[in-house]
Amino acid sequence: MFKYLVFVLFVAVSQADLLNQRENKGATLKPLSVCCDIPELGDPKHLANCSNPKLPGPCNDVQCVFEVSGFLIDVNTLNKKAYKNHLKQWEKNLTGWSVAVDKAITDCVDNDPRQHLNYPCKAYDVFTCTGIAMLKKCPAAAWKC
Repeated sequence: MFKYLVFVLFVAVSQADLLNQRENKGATLKPLSVCCDIPELGDPKHLANCSNPKLPGPCNDVQCVFEVSGFLIDVNTLNKKAYKNHLKQWEKNLTGWSVAVDKAITDCVDNDPRQHLNYPCKAYDVFTCTGIAMLKKCPAAAWKC
């Protein structure tokens, strides 16, 4: 009976260790962007407007959201005041994001970012820059990795 109990205990401990190894996978090569839980930046109404149907390509849907949101003067010119005001209003509704928003304004509104798609797309350039700036200054509470 004692041997049987030792065997059952051994199997239970082994299984527990295997389960623990599956849950704690260790290192990963996922894009760093998955580690920061950045809240949605777009107005749900504008996002819905540009999603039905979803426009193809890396630029068209972002371009649409920027146009209907008033963030562009024309396809190549950011409406800096409107986008800055949007980011500041977004910040007021969320705790802990002021440093990230300041970085986004400095890097992406006050400067002229270029993300180097095969064709120019101001909306994509600014939006991608904003995401990178937010990721660089991600608040600890939003960090998931």
